[in-house]
Amino acid sequence: MNIEIIRKKNSHQIIAKVNDDYVLISESGPEYSTAISHPETLAFLCDADGNVSSWTEVAGGSMMQISDVLVEISQYGINKKGAF
Repeated sequence: MNIEIIRKKNSHQIIAKVNDDYVLISESGPEYSTAISHPETLAFLCDADGNVSSWTEVAGGSMMQISDVLVEISQYGINKKGAF
């Protein structure tokens, strides 16, 4: 699995290239929203500029940080059909 971090989009998002696909990895948590009581980091397919093409999750989950999602992708790849 070839993963390349393209750039940091802002303080809680990065754009990465996974083989031929781009993914936006987005981290949220209590500091970003009062509705979420625990951190959650999800990856979505996007273009090279970070514009999401589908809001279907391709990796990530609750209690994860960006580094955890990168490890998950390196081990299992991305699921283009979504988490379920």
